[in-house]
Amino acid sequence: MVAPKYDGRMSTIQKGVLSMLTLSLALGLALIKRVKSDDMAPTITAGDWVAVVPWSKIQPGDVVRLDDPSDPQQPILRRVLATGGQSITIAEGHIRVEKRRLRAVAMGDSGDYLVAKETLWAKKPAVGASWLTRSLAEPSSRWRAEAVKVPQGHLYLMADDRDGPPDSRWWGPVPLSAIDGIVRVRVGTAHTWRPSFELLAGSPAVKNRG
Repeated sequence: MVAPKYDGRMSTIQKGVLSMLTLSLALGLALIKRVKSDDMAPTITAGDWVAVVPWSKIQPGDVVRLDDPSDPQQPILRRVLATGGQSITIAEGHIRVEKRRLRAVAMGDSGDYLVAKETLWAKKPAVGASWLTRSLAEPSSRWRAEAVKVPQGHLYLMADDRDGPPDSRWWGPVPLSAIDGIVRVRVGTAHTWRPSFELLAGSPAVKNRG
């Protein structure tokens, strides 16, 4: 298997994230935290370091930090799949946001897991945010969830490890008031599908017309 090449070029969104992160660090607003679990593997794994900054506008694809709704003493990371006003449906392992299916490309296997790359739909020429997910190879995942219309002021969150950690499939949409910050940088050991350093950013929410 050939590892992807990273040419070091940044998108406009990533440049904006870097500027915001630099300012947050300068003002002492960014929190540097070590990740303790594999809830967000293979994108973010246990032992990684992340920079969490205060949030202003949260977009689909962003990774956010919050207290676990089932254990308020435990901070966790989850990915935003849909924001207020959007609908989300999960069927046979496929995710649709606003009736648009997330593109999922198989990347390979890692131990007991199958790794995929998910990409949000975006209007051209923009490119939607993308990230890695994993699911158990055996038994294969067949998650289903009826369409959920996310209330305004709420987020639908999922773990990148789709077969273990609880998320909005259990809790339902989470209020914005529960969010502590957004993860903008990840530093950790490189592997086949990721570099050692990443700037993380979501992409604008797309809503159906009418």
